[in-house]
Amino acid sequence: MFNPIQLISHVGARFQTPSGDQTIRFGDSAEQVCEVLGQPEDGSTDSTLYFHAACIQVHLGSSGVEFMEFGTNPTKDGVDVELEGHNLSRMNAIECAEMLMKLNDGARIDESEAPASYAFEKLGVTIWQPYALQDALDGLREAETGGNEDELESLKEDVDMAEFFDSVGIGSQEYMKGYFS
Repeated sequence: MFNPIQLISHVGARFQTPSGDQTIRFGDSAEQVCEVLGQPEDGSTDSTLYFHAACIQVHLGSSGVEFMEFGTNPTKDGVDVELEGHNLSRMNAIECAEMLMKLNDGARIDESEAPASYAFEKLGVTIWQPYALQDALDGLREAETGGNEDELESLKEDVDMAEFFDSVGIGSQEYMKGYFS
């Protein structure tokens, strides 16, 4: 198992590579990103570098790296990311959101797409899933109590897929302002 990628609020992300720990910092150039992650894959543009095999997207603005997003759902072979010693990839989505709310220490939270997505101002972190765990659990309970046997298997799969967030992102202070303006 690989060591988790370390998210560093408003700084960037630290990766363990064969040549040792390396950090991609907000403001780094595309060339500096490639020194750490290798060559980007097909579909990459001047503003977005894709590293599909590593489950990573790096978004570039006029000042360099401004946001990194990691595919983290372990049921979809995502990568492990850690923030302040917490493995966000392997944490139940509801528990993960609650823990990040506490770590955000009263700073603003964008909950406009909750419970499927949140952005945490102090942490510079975003979490996202296409279908919220709480919604999946509610649908499963409703089908169980209503005796709708036909939907149960499909709803159980929804719960399994929604147990973890699909992606975790980390952004620069400037990038995160976009969530709160």
